[in-house]
Amino acid sequence: MAWTDEFDRHFCVVGKKYDVKKLILKAVAITESSLDPLAYRYEPAFWDRYLKDKPEWKDKDPKLVSASHGLMQIMWPTATMLGFSGTTAEELQDPLTNIMLGAKLIRRLLDKAIAERYSDKFYWVSPLQVALSQYNGGTKGNPASDGSIRNQKYFRRVMITWGNLRQTEAECDE
Repeated sequence: MAWTDEFDRHFCVVGKKYDVKKLILKAVAITESSLDPLAYRYEPAFWDRYLKDKPEWKDKDPKLVSASHGLMQIMWPTATMLGFSGTTAEELQDPLTNIMLGAKLIRRLLDKAIAERYSDKFYWVSPLQVALSQYNGGTKGNPASDGSIRNQKYFRRVMITWGNLRQTEAECDE
């Protein structure tokens, strides 16, 4: 299919830009949305917990603001924090934009996990494990003070998908 070739090109270009492996990005996108650029998941509790009292979001539709969009399932507030200047949540359905934001977030989370030296504190936790767990489950209290990660199932699903991809696909050409 042509769209999968296009997505693979995006994963390569963006992966190189943010120094995140193409197959990790693709594994996240498969886990999050089955590579569906139109994927949408409304998370009403997110609105109630984090956004309803924020003035910058009060005039926006909660069903768009507190929803995950596209291949990498990016939320509009997260996209804005990452520099997205779009005026509608629907713009997050653009595959290149969405993959770029997902990779940028993973890179930031990786850099943060490395800087905070989680692997030194908790030898059983890798920076990638922390970054992907935070990508899916947020940064507050993740990992916990004892080094436990909230959403191990998510991390395992991404790693299984990554392992399967490695058997059938190559990383990007240098």
